[in-house]
Amino acid sequence: MNQPLDALMGSICRALREEVLPELRSDHARSQLAGVLDVLGKVERMVVWSPDVAREQLELLEACLAQAAARLAAAGQAAPRGIAPPSPRPPETQAALLAALADAERRFGLFTDWLFSPPAGLSTSLNHELHEQLRMALRHTLKAQRRLVPSADFSSMTAPRPAADTQGVCP
Repeated sequence: MNQPLDALMGSICRALREEVLPELRSDHARSQLAGVLDVLGKVERMVVWSPDVAREQLELLEACLAQAAARLAAAGQAAPRGIAPPSPRPPETQAALLAALADAERRFGLFTDWLFSPPAGLSTSLNHELHEQLRMALRHTLKAQRRLVPSADFSSMTAPRPAADTQGVCP
């Protein structure tokens, strides 16, 4: 599923409040629903939706930035300001993971902008090498995101219908 967790949880909670709650007639049922809404609110703050893909994207971007900074340092060039990673602390919650990914994307954007207007002393070969790193990071990030999109299976819509049995009822 590629819907953001907060949107999904918000939809569930909204449906429970707007559609289910008005239909409940007893105080006990309303208190049970209040408990469910409380638990859903807590779960939303603790759960990471597709954490493997988000972590993979984070690692890809951080690796690209680290490799670029190392390659620039080896060539005696200063890395662009603002691409250094924050203190390493693995994100453990949905909010922390998404914040770390957003920060990596922001720093990756700074690197991309810098690379398209590099300083005059940057050699052509190093420029090409850094562009290749950028392309590979983007390619692998898109591959990771693509795995979030479910593949459509149209075979069930186009397969021949099973024949009815002798009593006219489909199996």
